[in-house]
Amino acid sequence: MSRSTPEHSELTAVLDRAAAGGRITPEEALDLYRDAPLHALGAAADAVRRRRYAGTEHIATYIIERNINYTNVCVTACRFCAFYAAPKDTARGWTRDLDDILRRCAETVELGGTQIMFQGGHHPDYGVEYYERHFAAIKKEFPQLVIHSLGASEVEHMARISEVGVEEAITRIHAAGLDSFAGAGAELLPARPRKAIA
Repeated sequence: MSRSTPEHSELTAVLDRAAAGGRITPEEALDLYRDAPLHALGAAADAVRRRRYAGTEHIATYIIERNINYTNVCVTACRFCAFYAAPKDTARGWTRDLDDILRRCAETVELGGTQIMFQGGHHPDYGVEYYERHFAAIKKEFPQLVIHSLGASEVEHMARISEVGVEEAITRIHAAGLDSFAGAGAELLPARPRKAIA
């Protein structure tokens, strides 16, 4: 069954309404996501920013974030990943100790950084406790840093390692210092392509 594609003029009308401060429906948002040209979406978003921050519209904000790869040891073996090392591959596999991670956080703060992303995949031994210990240590030393990390599969993996539910894992790592989830992207894909790449 094919779905009809909204006319260009319909998409333009929705973008114009959004740019002027009007509300759009979830269906219209989905149409924009599927069919609107990227440059048109960007122009509408810029118009919203300029209207919302009138008088300072020449300012665009950004964050300075550092990715800290704490290990490349991973049991998942995604076909697209050139980063991981199998647990028994001691020639390629590595893990950063907490002192090295804290040193990298200090460098980030010294350079004006405000956020870190903790990345590492599915280590066979790293359960919730590992992340609690590391997030708490980072927050103790650098309370100003936002810890924006982990995807759904990493949380599911750590919960399985620690033999706890996902909700408990989330509660614990949040209490230890995780501020927000970064996601990873593949969990957004439909089942067939997700299965093909992981």
